[in-house]
Order: sequence, then C-alpha cells, then structure tokens
Amino acid sequence: MDEKYETVKLCYTIHKYSSYSANYIPENIMVNNPYDQLSRWFIDSTTPSQFIMLKLKTPSIVESIKFGKYIKAHVSDLKKFQIFGGTDENNLSLLLSAGLKKDSAPETFRLRHKTVEGLYLPVQYIKIVPLQSWGPAYTIWYVELQGKNHEDLINYAMETINLRKEEEAIRMVLKHLRRRRYKDAFEALSRESGVILEGPLQTRLWNALVENGDYKLAEEIFDEGVAEGELDWYMSWQPYTPSWRQMSACSSQVEDRLWSGDSPPPPPAREHDLLCTDRDPRPDTSEAPVSSAEIDEHSGASCGTPGPRGGHQLFVDSTTGTLYLFGGWNGTEDLDDLWSFCTRTERWTLLCRHSVLEGGPSPRSCHKCVFDPVHRRLYTLGRYLDNAQRVASNMMSDLYMYDVVTCEWSLLCSDTASVGGPRLVFDHQMCIDPDTQTIYVFGGRVLPVNTDEVVIPQYSGLYAYHITTNTWQLLLPDNHKLNAPQPRVSHSMLFHPVQRRLYIFAGQRHKAQLVDLWWWDVGSGACKAMCRGAVAPPPAAGFTQRATIDPDTDEIFVLSGMSKESDKRVYNTLWVFSLRRLTWTGIYRNDSVAPSEPRPRFITCSAATPASSRARACGWTTCGRCAWRAGGRAAWRGRRRAALRVARYREPAARARRDPAHAAAAQALHYLRNDLHEVLDHSDPVQVSRFQKLATELFASPEPQKATARALSPRRARALARRYHTLPEPGDLAYALATVLTANDRLPEPTEPFEEMLQPTPDTWDIGTDDDITQDDSETEAWSDRTKRIKLYDSLCQYFRPSRVPPYGDVTTLITL
Repeated sequence: MDEKYETVKLCYTIHKYSSYSANYIPENIMVNNPYDQLSRWFIDSTTPSQFIMLKLKTPSIVESIKFGKYIKAHVSDLKKFQIFGGTDENNLSLLLSAGLKKDSAPETFRLRHKTVEGLYLPVQYIKIVPLQSWGPAYTIWYVELQGKNHEDLINYAMETINLRKEEEAIRMVLKHLRRRRYKDAFEALSRESGVILEGPLQTRLWNALVENGDYKLAEEIFDEGVAEGELDWYMSWQPYTPSWRQMSACSSQVEDRLWSGDSPPPPPAREHDLLCTDRDPRPDTSEAPVSSAEIDEHSGASCGTPGPRGGHQLFVDSTTGTLYLFGGWNGTEDLDDLWSFCTRTERWTLLCRHSVLEGGPSPRSCHKCVFDPVHRRLYTLGRYLDNAQRVASNMMSDLYMYDVVTCEWSLLCSDTASVGGPRLVFDHQMCIDPDTQTIYVFGGRVLPVNTDEVVIPQYSGLYAYHITTNTWQLLLPDNHKLNAPQPRVSHSMLFHPVQRRLYIFAGQRHKAQLVDLWWWDVGSGACKAMCRGAVAPPPAAGFTQRATIDPDTDEIFVLSGMSKESDKRVYNTLWVFSLRRLTWTGIYRNDSVAPSEPRPRFITCSAATPASSRARACGWTTCGRCAWRAGGRAAWRGRRRAALRVARYREPAARARRDPAHAAAAQALHYLRNDLHEVLDHSDPVQVSRFQKLATELFASPEPQKATARALSPRRARALARRYHTLPEPGDLAYALATVLTANDRLPEPTEPFEEMLQPTPDTWDIGTDDDITQDDSETEAWSDRTKRIKLYDSLCQYFRPSRVPPYGDVTTLITL
C-alpha cells in the first residue's frame, strides 16, 4: 500500500499558538525565506507551555516534517522539541522527540505515522512544543509537512483506526467486568461483540492463579506456554548483552607492536590500479605490512596458529561448529594456507600449508568461500590481482572444492566465464543452499582486462552454480532495468534456509553508497525491496561490514568497522536486524576498549553458529583472533517461576502474621526452605538478598487491611447513592459568604455544575439495610488476596504477546471525580 500512494507536500493553516513577539507572527513559518531574519515565529521567552498548532486541510498520513533555517546558525533555534498529532486537538499522541543542530542546514525528521501494530495513523492537527533552545528564546523559521492525503487511503485508515479503538475499548470493559466478577455481563458482551479478551492459555492461567489460587497449576501452565512458544515474542525483544572472550591470541610481540602504533610507511599505490577494500582499506595511511618472517616468528604457522592477514575467508561448519580459514594477504604477499579451528577445544589445525602444491588454488585474497555441511566440502571462487599480475594466463576465474573428509583439493572449473559463469571477480558475495546443492554468487568488481574497463567499472551479476550438474545460470545481469538490486561491491548477502531467500543489502556502486535491503526468493525468483533509500556519498576509507544470519530467530547480525583518520582510531559497532519486526538495534560500540574486549578492527571475517545462537568474528588485521557472542538475554523463565512461588509463600505468611498460633507459619517456612529455594538463582546477588528478606515477613507485624476495589450489587448501589445524598454542605460555603460580606479582592472560584441527588427508591424484595455494605474479615481477606494475585497475573502478562493478554490499563483510571 505504501508504493501505491505518492508522498506529497501537505497544506496546513495555523490553528492555535501560545503567543508571539512583535511582528514574528506564526504564519511566517508557512513561507521558506532563509534570507529574511523577520520571516519566522519568534517568542522572546522560554517559559513552559509554548506551542504552535497546525491544522491540515484534510486528515492525512504525515510521514515527515522539515524545519527550514536562517542562512546562519541562530541562538534561538530549537535544541529540543516534541511533536504531537491526532484527529482531535484535545487528544493528541506523541509523534516525535528530537532537536535541531546549531547550523544553517534544513533538517527533515520522520514522524511516527503508524501504530505499533503497523496501522496507518491519520492526523489533522500537528502540535509543535518547544522544550529548549540554543539561547534565551524560541524560533521556528519554516515548517513543511510531507505525507499521503489520498481520499480512499484516508477513509480506509480512519475506518480501521476507529474499529481498532472500539475493539480495545471493549477489551478494556471485558477486563474490568472479569476482575469484578460480573460474569453474566462479561459473557454477554463477549458474545455480542465477538471480541476475545485473551488467548486460551492465558484464560487457563487466570482461572488457576486468580480465581482458584492454585499456584502449582499456574506454574505448570506457564511452563506449558514456554514449551509451546508463547513467550518467544517476549524473548525476541530482550536486549542482547554481548560478551567477549578471546579464543586465540596473537603473540605478545605482534600484539605490542599493533597497540603501540609504530609501523613503517606503506608502499606507494600504483597509478590507475584498483584497490580491494579487504586488502588496501586505506592506502594513504600508516597501515603496516607484515613480513613473512615476522609472521613465522611471532604468530605464524610455526606457532601452530595462522598469522595476521586481511582479505581472508572465515566460514563455519554449522553441524560441528568448526571454523575454517583460507587464504588472505599479509601485507606482503597472498597466502594459500587452510586452517580449521575447533570451537570446543579452541585449537587450530593446519590442514594445508600451500594449497597450490596439493592441486588446489593459488595464493589469493579478496576471494569468497562457502561450506557445504551436507557433504562437508568447501568451495572458493574469485581473487584480487595487482596490476602487474593481470596477464592473460592469470585472468581466468577458477572454481575449487576441498573435501574435508578426504583432505583433497579438486579443480571443478578452470574458467567459469567460459561455461556461463562469472568472470574473475573480487569483493563479491557467495552463499550456498545445501538442500538443493546450489551456490549463489552476486556482485563484485570484475577485474579489468584493458584500460577502458579500469575507467568504467564492470560489476558481476547474480549467478547460480548447480553443484550436481556442474552448470552455471545467470539470474540477474549487470545494468539491468528490473525491480531488483543492482550489482555492487562491499555489500552483504545472506541465505535464509527456512525462508529460502537471499538477503542483499548495502554496498557501493560507481562511488556511491547504496542504502537498500532486498530479498530474493530462490524458488520462485521473486524479488522485493524491503527498504530503498537515496544513494549517499561513499563511506570513509576503512569502512567494512560483515554480516551473519540466525534462521532460528530471523535476525541478521552486522559487525561494522570504521577507520577514522581524524583521531587515528578504529571503531567497531554491532547491530541486529529483526526480519520479523523490520527493526535495527545497536548492541555494541567500542567507545573505549576494556582489557576483556578485542582491539577494534575494520577488515574482519565473521561466521555464525545458529544452533547455539552465537556469532563469532575473527579478524587478523589489527589484533589477535577473538570471538564475540551475541547473547546474554535475561534468564526470565527462572525469575517468573520464583515470582509465582514467592506469591504462593506470602499467602500463608500473611495468615501466620494475623494468627501466630496458626499452622500456616510452619507451612510457609517449609515452603520457603524447599520449594522456593530450589528455583533461586544463587549467582544473582539481588535474588539472594530478596530471598533472605522473605523469612522476616513471618515475624513482621500484621499489615493493616487496605480498601480494595469491590464489585457492586443492587444493595451496594443504593447504599452508595444514599451516602453521597447525605453528604454535609460544602465547607467553602462560609468562606464564599465571608467574601461577599467583605471587601476582599479575591473572588471565589466559579462553581462547577453538579446534579442534586434524590433519595434512592428501596426495593421491597431485597431484604436488609441499604447502608449495611460492609463485609466480614474473611471476605475482606479473600478480596485482598485475590487483588494480589491479579497483580501477579498482570506481571506475567508482559511475557506474552499483547494480543494474547488483556490490554494494559484500567477503566477506573479514566473516571474523573
């Protein structure tokens, strides 16, 4: 629906405003005149409650707001502000909290224009509330709104929103009726409206916990929900806490040299030569080449570990968790060694010192490898060649396979271009579909064979290699006109084995950075852009990104590296993209490097083991081999079981405080020492401290009974009417009369309209006194315990999907008296 309707500039008028100074009227913000210092809305004050409200011509989907500025930075520009919107000027929702930079460049902000469920949110009123400025006053120069106002779209959105509000209102009423035990009313409203308050498992949990007080059954139902995946939604929203652990280190000599920053100047770059981002990330800096002698002496093959390198390939056997490393560039020469790393024993094994001597590929860098977990074979394609190496005999694109079981190399094709495959490429991406035995190759720079191809870069398209038939298929050419991703370099491509889709995002093409994310269905050939932003200038030299995918959680992990020449530092950030929610979350950035963290690097390789929800990154350019784990989500299950048992313990503990002679004290103490103790996380000092305090509740003084919300009955309704009919005269009546009889300048507040209440009519069939609405202690205790169980149920609801539990809030809070 987004692509069907065009985004347009929206017309508006000034509806309301708090105030303005001199001739700086609010209507000035409707005209963009950055050269006129008078063309603005200006308030010579920063007192609270300042605002300006815009009214759109028709209800619209407002997607963005643009703030124009003066030609020079102004001290009264808004440093912080909020924007609210809605169809009712008295009921507005927060759409944005942001601030303007102290400069002269216009700024555009995306507004929240959809609900959390993804429904369009039409608005007709936009309220801008200044919170802080760069100086002593508030100024807005120009405001432009962009969005969709097509009549059929707005009508559809308004109808949908109104239905959603009605549904939520009914669910709120159903929630209230059930809490007060209006059973007949609850069933009638649910039946007539067709609205379901919650899921069947949650209803069983309510009945067991709240109505029956059966904590054991409630715990079993909760565990059943965990087993059925009812809590997966909650877990997917829990933040990651990445923990770093070094798995293999450089030698102390190499580590000291890398940390000291002492390095010789780099070799001069050749004129008109190509650069591989994995090999030459910043040819104009002091990145030092590492000699072969230094590698062998400090951290090379002689020490049983691979040496430092860039432009290498690291890939994983998902069935065993074994990592494989092949090739790379050590700053002096290309490498052709093959290593394996056992993640269980954390030891390296040299499988092949020189593959070229064993019938394998020649030394190379900027190549790509994939691993077939079914047949335990690895495949490698592509490489980078210096200008001097680009002779006819070296320009063939060879495809090699290594069998891990037999430890043998095999040449599958000496030149893939001659059989319908890609030409010799570097900086491309490869993925394998082990189920269909298909390898996908996309993008990369084609190594030029002449001067023309150096000036006009050639990119490689999307190819499929069918292993069983040893044939190639071109799926997407370069420079196509299709609704599909254009070939590129420095991008990421991942294969989702469950969805059977390729995910392609970012990269560069013709000195422009691509800001897009695509999926390609390998079965049907369908393709769609999940996002497509405007191209941007290329990133700073030294920027690299490495991505892995977890098909179990539908998450993409992106580890990016950035070398900033301004402060001679390297930065790493770790991001997670959820394919289910289409959201990015940043979980790590090395603002400062702790001893327990790896030294930042920007030419790395990463590999993931989805079965254990771990992702491992290994980089040999700036530091030793290290591992990162995107994990550490909260241990929610144990805490929820503990919460259920704490509530179960507190009920007999409360009875023991009210009656010390009751056997409840012994029962509570036994339950505390056994059942509650076994679910305690003894490594968590917070849980241990709370557990130790629970025993003191047995000996504390009884808590005073608090008034709890009660259900109404005909007798209680009449008694309530009688109570506020017999209320005394208002206490401020004498004060008002004294004001009338004196010369007091202060006038009393105007009286709010109210209704004179009549005596309730008694029902002759209802036996008893209307004023007698109290209950005995046992009934009060039962309602009090039930209220506590309701609070516990509410706390458990946060672990389920919002649509499966009652809505948040209470209708009684909407009542103003």
